[in-house]
Amino acid sequence: MRFSPRSMCDVWHTGTKRLTASQRATLEASGLSVHHVPLIETRLTDAPLPTRSFDWLVVTSQTAVPALTDVPRDVRVAAVGEKTKQALERVGFTVSLMPETYTGEALFHELAHVVKPDETVVFARGDLANTDHMKQLHHVVDWVVYETVGRDLTEAEVEALERVNALLVLSPSAVRAITPYLDRFDGTWYAIGEVTERAVREVSTLPVRVPECYTMDALIQCVGEDFS
Repeated sequence: MRFSPRSMCDVWHTGTKRLTASQRATLEASGLSVHHVPLIETRLTDAPLPTRSFDWLVVTSQTAVPALTDVPRDVRVAAVGEKTKQALERVGFTVSLMPETYTGEALFHELAHVVKPDETVVFARGDLANTDHMKQLHHVVDWVVYETVGRDLTEAEVEALERVNALLVLSPSAVRAITPYLDRFDGTWYAIGEVTERAVREVSTLPVRVPECYTMDALIQCVGEDFS
């Protein structure tokens, strides 16, 4: 992996998916050198659908969507945000509920007002997802469909981290993965939402920026505006 000369400003995108061409162009137009440095990997668990009788499917990450092959397409679906909604719709689901604020907490809060006491909800999630919100509903079937694994930085990446001006983190898992190297980082964190922001503030006193809308496009725009 090539990194920038010391005279340039670097931004690290630490998510598992690469930036789109337009997202990368937005950052480069602000004079930033963009590097994709994934901090975590996700793997499907291949766990089977735990029940055939349920009324709602809850999905809080688009990473879970490839695991939903055997889920009936006529089930009512609650999605955490726009990207997850789009991923679900691409494979034939119709999303009935999406919160205005793209967080699991907001999603379950709204579900608690529409799910009937006798209805069953299947929560398709990653192994590190917050399960406290499930307590708001009467009948929730827990289905762990993917697991998250952090990775160690290479020696070159550790050295390059000292020159990073903007660090984009999309999950508490990514924050945990980079925590051992924080003595090398002195830039600004860009967290995609309040949950990730809290994880950052637990380990760092450096500035943290969070977009008003918890989407990748909004996060990229936030970085671009700061460096333009």
